[in-house]
Amino acid sequence: MLQFIMPTYTKEFKIQVVNEYHETRDIEHILEKYNIARSTLFDWVSRYRKLTDKTEYTVDNYLKLKDQYERKCREVDIMERAHCFKDSPRQQKLEAVERLHGQFTIHEMCRVLGLDRGTFYNHIFRRVRETHYEKNRIIYREAIKRIFEESGKRFGITKIYHKMRIEGFKIDSKMVSFLFKEMELKSKHCKKRSFVKQEDVRYAYLKNKLNREFTQSEPNKFWVSDTTSIWVSKVRFYLCVIMDLFSRKIIAHRLASQDNFRLISNTFRDAFESRGRPERLIFHSDKGNGYVSNEFRALLHSLRVEQSCSKRGNPYDNAVIESFFSNMKRDELNSHNFEFFEEMQECVDDYMEFYNDYRPHRSLQNKNPNQIEKEFYHRKSD
Repeated sequence: MLQFIMPTYTKEFKIQVVNEYHETRDIEHILEKYNIARSTLFDWVSRYRKLTDKTEYTVDNYLKLKDQYERKCREVDIMERAHCFKDSPRQQKLEAVERLHGQFTIHEMCRVLGLDRGTFYNHIFRRVRETHYEKNRIIYREAIKRIFEESGKRFGITKIYHKMRIEGFKIDSKMVSFLFKEMELKSKHCKKRSFVKQEDVRYAYLKNKLNREFTQSEPNKFWVSDTTSIWVSKVRFYLCVIMDLFSRKIIAHRLASQDNFRLISNTFRDAFESRGRPERLIFHSDKGNGYVSNEFRALLHSLRVEQSCSKRGNPYDNAVIESFFSNMKRDELNSHNFEFFEEMQECVDDYMEFYNDYRPHRSLQNKNPNQIEKEFYHRKSD
């Protein structure tokens, strides 16, 4: 009696056949070439992957890996801050999600802690005791985090409080302070500056016509100006700004590699043209070399602009522009180590737009400069 003996195939042979299948997809040719059954071929294909495949590292692959890494980091952070896990009591997890709300999304916290979102929302919005209070706290946290992020992490408790009041939130500063600290938010800051008064010896004939009257009744009456230095790598650049005291708006700014009359003159021309060549204008500054140079004074004279200067070594005579630079360094510049000029220029331009369009000012009833000017010209047109 004849016995049928099944052929034996090595693992290497099977892998070779599978690789050929992936390369050609010519099933009939492979079956005939190796004299194997169709079911056998697909059994090998399901058991062995194509070993000749090579992973291609693309931008999409990189972004996917980055997202996965950041997600895992957030999950670890959530568990560390929550002080509980999936097998912890439900009430403990509810309290942890409520405490961390505003720092992470509810969806992510519930997923990491194994908590149903519906259970959390029911815990917050439908419980009998303290429903209104807790509901408001969630809304306040969202608003505080949003305003903090929109400000580029520049705003502290006071600025956020005033912004929320402008937006219509009925909240006091103590609650803002409590939630700000509870969410562990930290704004940018810098050390306060101290000044030493000096005697006014040079250019005594340049009088102070402003006399610290920083509140003005209309635009283009008093402009104030100053310069400051910004480091890019190991190179120092200079920023000149001009502000209209009426609205505290920065109406012109320029960057240059030298702090001289050219930088100041070009910045002044930008402001003068953009504001429609105003008449009866007084321009106030300190007695820096560029401001008291013959060239710049001749420019002001040709444009019929009066010049006003602070007393030497007394920055309080030009306190508004000094305060602007202090805020700019605290809010933005001190948190950067610029390597390229373009990077620094973009940062400065963005801050000027933020300052004019978004940042509230205590002296302007917590409005921004563009709001003040818009309201002024609207009243004037009526």
